[in-house]
Amino acid sequence: MKPNRLLQLWSEGRVAANAWLGLADGFAAEIVALGGFDSVVFDLQHGMAASADLPRLLQAVSSSAAVPLVRVPTNEPAMIMRALDAGAIGVIVPMVETAEQAAAAVSAARYPPAGTRSFGPTRAARLHGPAYHLQADAEVIVFCMVETRRGLDHLDAIAAVEGLTGLYVGPADLSYAVGVDPRMDSDDAAQVAAVARILAACGEHGIVAGIHTADTAFARRKAAEGFAFVTVAVDTAALATETAGRLAAFRV
Repeated sequence: MKPNRLLQLWSEGRVAANAWLGLADGFAAEIVALGGFDSVVFDLQHGMAASADLPRLLQAVSSSAAVPLVRVPTNEPAMIMRALDAGAIGVIVPMVETAEQAAAAVSAARYPPAGTRSFGPTRAARLHGPAYHLQADAEVIVFCMVETRRGLDHLDAIAAVEGLTGLYVGPADLSYAVGVDPRMDSDDAAQVAAVARILAACGEHGIVAGIHTADTAFARRKAAEGFAFVTVAVDTAALATETAGRLAAFRV
């Protein structure tokens, strides 16, 4: 199994540039992945893809250097295991509210005795070799999303969970958690403070801080603040912006 490039980047103190993929289209995913991103995330929570789409989507990006990750729809062991068995190198787990929930997510991604992942790497073993199950625990990454009031209340305990790679900020749901309208790249004082708390907790516990952004300048600012896993492009937003911009330029 090849070393996980994201883990290498973070060990060197570098920032990983991520692309977020919500379209269930393999060719679109391939185009994005070949653009030079360090990683891509297939979004099964709010994106258009379903679990059955994962094999072909992961195959579509396998010729690129981008590390493929999956945001699973819920914190369910079967879904986490299925994404990894299909060839994802890590998962992002939404709506994590307690240390016990975070520990369950980590456990589902680790083979015994470290965890409870069931053996059955159907595609992963073909992709990474027959020794995959012996190497996967050291390479597979797990991010949890703290994005509710209850999650914020248990932030330190979640960040302290052994084996957790990092926390990923989803700004929209985090807005709800602090009582404001859902916004990306927000300058609302309450949301800014919540994001800062998550970043600080990651630093205190030696794990990676990740964040979803909409604007490149904002993404660069967050990287400078210490976020090491930064989503800098979303396929649906990029498509809408580019096509609308070309139409506007044509109609001038």
